[in-house]
Amino acid sequence: MAVTLRLVRLGRKNKPFFRLRVSDSRSAATGRFIEELGYVDPIEPDESRQVVLKKERVEHWLSCGATASDTVRKLLKKQGIAAKSRA
Repeated sequence: MAVTLRLVRLGRKNKPFFRLRVSDSRSAATGRFIEELGYVDPIEPDESRQVVLKKERVEHWLSCGATASDTVRKLLKKQGIAAKSRA
């Protein structure tokens, strides 16, 4: 099973909210998922609460061979978590 870390958009119109989920790469982004690893709230004024991740679990999934989407890879890089680029 190919596993992917991807962002799922939630929220309402003009107020986006994203959850970071681990899911099978063949399932829909908003469909079934394995685990939620955190969230991104770009509207939050406090920058320390804009991105909340379970760092240990993210590193666990990456070590197990999960691939991160391009956006998630950039987000993880900003948070100081190294993710391999897609090959």
